[in-house]
Amino acid sequence: MDKTANLSLPVIAPAQAQKHVTHNEALRALDAVVQLAVIDRDLTAPPGGAADGDRYIVASAATGAWAGQEGRIAAFQDGAWTFYRPGEGWLAFVADETLLCYWTGAAWADVAGAITTLQNLTLLGLGTTADAANPFSAKLNKALWTARPAAEGGDGDLRYTFNKEGEADVLSLLMQSNWSGRAELGLVGDDDLSVRVSPDGAAWSEILRGDRAAGEAVIGHLRVGRDMVQNVLPDSGRFNGNANNTAFSGIAYAAPTYLSPTSGAALAAHAKFIHNNDDYGGSAGALDAEVKALVEAIRPPAARRYGPEWYVIEATQKASGTMSEAVDIGGTLFGLAFTTLFTALPRRFTVAYYVKVKTGAAALTLDSDRVVRASIDGVPQPAAAQTLANGDGWTHVCIQGEPNDFGYNYALAQLKLPLSGAVWIAMPKIVFGHVELDPDLGILMNARMFG
Repeated sequence: MDKTANLSLPVIAPAQAQKHVTHNEALRALDAVVQLAVIDRDLTAPPGGAADGDRYIVASAATGAWAGQEGRIAAFQDGAWTFYRPGEGWLAFVADETLLCYWTGAAWADVAGAITTLQNLTLLGLGTTADAANPFSAKLNKALWTARPAAEGGDGDLRYTFNKEGEADVLSLLMQSNWSGRAELGLVGDDDLSVRVSPDGAAWSEILRGDRAAGEAVIGHLRVGRDMVQNVLPDSGRFNGNANNTAFSGIAYAAPTYLSPTSGAALAAHAKFIHNNDDYGGSAGALDAEVKALVEAIRPPAARRYGPEWYVIEATQKASGTMSEAVDIGGTLFGLAFTTLFTALPRRFTVAYYVKVKTGAAALTLDSDRVVRASIDGVPQPAAAQTLANGDGWTHVCIQGEPNDFGYNYALAQLKLPLSGAVWIAMPKIVFGHVELDPDLGILMNARMFG
C-alpha cells in the first residue's frame, strides 16, 4: 500500500530514500484538507494574488490552471496549485458565504439542506436573536405554511394546535402596533373564545365572546342567537287569538290560524296556565295536571304562580283510514295529524314546541330532508326518526329547518301520530334563522306584544 485509504496520503516505504519528501508531501496534503475552510466556491479560474495556503473549491466549467478540476479543492502551496479530490461526506466551511457545505459524491451541497431533524433546541432565532423571554423569535416580512399533500405522504390538511395548562391561563394571538397591544384573540383567562381591543395596550374592551357551553356568540352582553329573536306566530304560540297579544291574563282559547287538522284528525283546547294560580299560592284557579307538569318542567318553584297565560292544545289522529304522508316506523304507521299554513318561509328558520304523548305514541321525523339539525330537551339528535311515549313526559323539540324548493313547508313540526294517537302541544315558536332555543324558554312573544 503506497497511499492511505481515506486521505490518499503517501506512505513511507521501508528503506526508502529521501523519506522527507514523502513525509512533507503528506504534511502538505494534511494542511490542505484538515479543518477545511475555503475562500470561495464560485470561481472558475485561479484568482490573482493568491497567498500560500489559500484554498478554493473549483466551480464547474473551470478554465486555465483549474481546467478539468471541477469540484476539487485547489490549494496554493509553494507557489503552485495543488488539487485534492474530496471524499463523500467531507465538510468545508465557505468563508465568503459563511456556510458549511459537504461533498455528496457528485457535488458540493449546503449542510443546512441535509438537516431533517432538530430536537430539544432551547433558543431559535430567525433573522433576529432569540432570548429567554422569547426563545423562538423571527424577524421577517412574509411567512408561508402549506399542507403536506397526500402525494408526499401527508393528508392535505393543515391544523395548528395550541395548548395552555389550565382554564385560568392565557392562550391568545396578541396583535401590536409599535409594540403596544391593539387586539387579542384567544382563550384569555378562561376557556371561552374572546376578541378584545385596546386603544393603548393597557385598557381592554371585549367585543365578542364565543360561549363554549351554550354554543353561542355574545356581542357585548347580547346573545345574538337568543336575545334578538322573536316569535313570528301571530298569537305568540299562546292559542288565544291573533289580536290578543296584549292580554296577560283572563285569556280565552282561539283556534290557531296557522295549524290545520288533516282529514279526520282534530285540534282542540285542553287547558291553560292560569296567572296567580291556586297551586302555588294564588287564588285565580287550580292548574290542570298536564299544565302543572309542564310548568314544573320549565320553571323554578318561585316562578310558577305568575306569568302570561297560555293554552295547551290536544292533537288527535283519525281513528281509521289512510293517514297523510304515513311512514312505517318499527312496524307502526304514523301520519300527519295537522299541517302548518302554506306560507312563504325564510331560507332558514327554527321551530320549537313542547309535546307530550296522551295516547299511543308519536314520531319525530328528524330524518326529513327539510331538517338541517334538531335537538330534544337541548340535546342534539341524529338525523333519524324517533318515537315518543307517554312515559317520556313533556319534551322540548327544537328543529332547525328549511323550506322545500317551492318556498314553503307544511310539516314544520315534523310530528306524526298513529291511528287514534293523541298528543298535547304547548307554546310553539317559529323564528327566523337557525337558533338553539332554550328548553325552559316558555313563551316567546312576537312584535305585537303592545298591540
